[in-house]
Amino acid sequence: MNKIVDLDFDEMDMESGVFAISVVNDPAIKSDFIALSTDRVNMAAVDDNKMLLMGAVLIPGLVIPRANGTKIRFSKEVIRKASEVFFKRGYQQESTLEHGQETKLSGMTVVESWIVEDADKDKSALYGIDAPVGSWVVSMKCDNDEIYKMAKEGTINGFSIEGIFPDRTEVSLSSMVEKYDANELEALSNMIELASELADTKEEALQFIKELMLFNEH
Repeated sequence: MNKIVDLDFDEMDMESGVFAISVVNDPAIKSDFIALSTDRVNMAAVDDNKMLLMGAVLIPGLVIPRANGTKIRFSKEVIRKASEVFFKRGYQQESTLEHGQETKLSGMTVVESWIVEDADKDKSALYGIDAPVGSWVVSMKCDNDEIYKMAKEGTINGFSIEGIFPDRTEVSLSSMVEKYDANELEALSNMIELASELADTKEEALQFIKELMLFNEH
């Protein structure tokens, strides 16, 4: 059965944390950025005087599948810490294209960075960005004509972090169950029974329930 692990890092370890933000075609967090316009928010209608890309960098509780079969997620606490350490270490101008180390981009600077405190009233909501509470959102000044053109055309659509998170904690089903009261546990039991009937294996049923619980938690 695929594992779900919480990622963390030691902020005293200079080799861990987020050290760059890559612009990519298919962001793992499935949240696209936008190019800001003076009249309307649209990737095709941009203000060349602004040349800003705004979007979510990390979203708490979102389960992200990895190529090796493992699934990862970030907590609100780790996301806040990662955003703070990113700036403390002066990585605002560290950006790449599609995670290519040989494609470090010039003219890219994070000029705004914040953690969403209210999803409805946050600045990101004004531009139609779906960023739940606890998300890390940035505005990146894009003084790179080629990259900005790619953003307008939709060749690149969002942000993706580059970093090292050596501390991992597997999320166990039992630890998640402890957070539920009696009524919620009864409903959960019914869901597990139904999932077991529909799934091909018990492992698939439990994995489905775990992911459902993770979703509800956030």
